[in-house]
Amino acid sequence: MVSIFKRRGVKTPWHLRVLYISTFLLRTAFGALLLLIALYVPITPAVDVGLDPDMDEDKLEAFATLLNVAIIAVPYPLAEMVTANYFGTLSDRVGRKMVIVGGTTLAAIIVGLYTLSNDVWYLAFMHGVHGIGAAATVAPAIAMIADHADSCDRGRQMGWFDYSTFLGYIIGAVVGGFMIDLTGAKVGFIIIAALLVGSAVMLYTMVKSEKIVRKSQHYGGFAELKRVFKVREVRLMFPIWLIIAILLGLAITYLPRIMLSEDISGSMIGIMFAAAGVALGLLQPFWGRVSDIVGRIPVMAYGVFSIFGIVVMLVFFPGAAFDITDDGVEFKLLGLIPLAIMGLGAGAFVPAALALMADSSDAECYGATMGLYSFALGFGAFIAEGMGLSIIIASRGESAPTWLLYFAAALIGLAVVMMVFFFMTTIIKKRLAKA
Repeated sequence: MVSIFKRRGVKTPWHLRVLYISTFLLRTAFGALLLLIALYVPITPAVDVGLDPDMDEDKLEAFATLLNVAIIAVPYPLAEMVTANYFGTLSDRVGRKMVIVGGTTLAAIIVGLYTLSNDVWYLAFMHGVHGIGAAATVAPAIAMIADHADSCDRGRQMGWFDYSTFLGYIIGAVVGGFMIDLTGAKVGFIIIAALLVGSAVMLYTMVKSEKIVRKSQHYGGFAELKRVFKVREVRLMFPIWLIIAILLGLAITYLPRIMLSEDISGSMIGIMFAAAGVALGLLQPFWGRVSDIVGRIPVMAYGVFSIFGIVVMLVFFPGAAFDITDDGVEFKLLGLIPLAIMGLGAGAFVPAALALMADSSDAECYGATMGLYSFALGFGAFIAEGMGLSIIIASRGESAPTWLLYFAAALIGLAVVMMVFFFMTTIIKKRLAKA
């Protein structure tokens, strides 16, 4: 365990190692929760959207559960988006540790309260409060890394954080998938709440309380975001990051419910998410280290193009990697190979972008700057859930998954255009500076 956190001449501080493990547990709980909610929701629509009364019963049930999942999902990213910057700036004033522990504890309490009712509007409200807890764990954690990581090793450390996040999501999907088949939703919620309590205890007992970083003038709320956006690189990077956050929100919210509606077992869904997660997150610390050597922007560009390749393959060659049949999922090796290769590159953007933000910000306000990361995740997920809900309602149960995929393809195409512009203008700026 110790050796994986080392590279020549640089060691990862102990409290950052604990932070990565805690982050993994936190995201494992969240990944499992998404699948359990997809099972837990009622199979009747929470709102009247004018469905055809003669619709096939199976299609009606699939549409109703997808609609209910969308309604429950929307408040979470909205709450995270609104409160992300606040918790980042709060951690500058009161310390990172206590904010992270408080957010994790709040999340544990809310997950336990999910067991009281499966009413859609109750779950939507509780999911929103859960989003506040999530916001309190992200920006302060990244700020802690920026505080203590060596400047020449910052990209690798951001890679470890992002790898812990993605690996947690994927392992959580595996755990949630097996919980669907073995324990059911309510017992699963209790297990997840216990996991979150364990994460909070680990942070509280094993991470020392740090000195307060921020002693100078405090910039609160969106004024701090405005200050961060004065940096050219951050200003150009943010819309690309936002699109990636939207794509992530679409995948983790709607894909499990769509797969369940295709009679794929929870265990199989978990295994498929695990395979995708290994391909996506395995090399993230490596990509962070590469960005330390060759620069942040080239690595970010490679990540965007890899995601673009995955979406294009799913849109234009949907049966190249696997088919869903009456007997289950049939995998195709020749199609899975290029998909896996592009998946390895898809993890390149985030660690390089996180390191770029840390490079571009003042050390005394890392918490506020890294609040932009959580804001992007929350805002992106909010757009994903909101647009997904709109697409589901507009389709009235007909081809909603297909339209969600087309929406994702349009977004990543736009991200490619913006990334090319970012890359070219940066090269031009450097050449003009040398002239």
